[in-house]
Amino acid sequence: MTVYASVEDVAARLGRPVPDDEKPRVSALLEDVSALISEHCNGSWDRSAPPASFKAVACAEVIRWLAVTPGVVMERTGELEIQFQAGAATSGLSEAAKSGLRRYRRGLSSIRLTTWEEPPSGTPSP
Repeated sequence: MTVYASVEDVAARLGRPVPDDEKPRVSALLEDVSALISEHCNGSWDRSAPPASFKAVACAEVIRWLAVTPGVVMERTGELEIQFQAGAATSGLSEAAKSGLRRYRRGLSSIRLTTWEEPPSGTPSP
């Protein structure tokens, strides 16, 4: 499987180096997000040279996942509100990521179906 970004790419976007003890987790998250991007982008793009935007989306999603405290599903600053669940839903692509990848996803379309009837024999054709 192709991984669309590296730990160094994530570090460059974070503006700080990724500590050695976090590198395995970041690498695993990059593999996960790359798989999600590949599944989401079912349209036509060169599999040997993925679009540069895949790297940007992969890094942004990994940074988003790193920023979420495990178990926290919502935080609010004003009036301090925090909601917890057994598992926070962080391992899916965000709406922003899906929007950025939309051009590489095959859309749905419809076709009109009609039946063809043979004219009765002896009938002049138009």
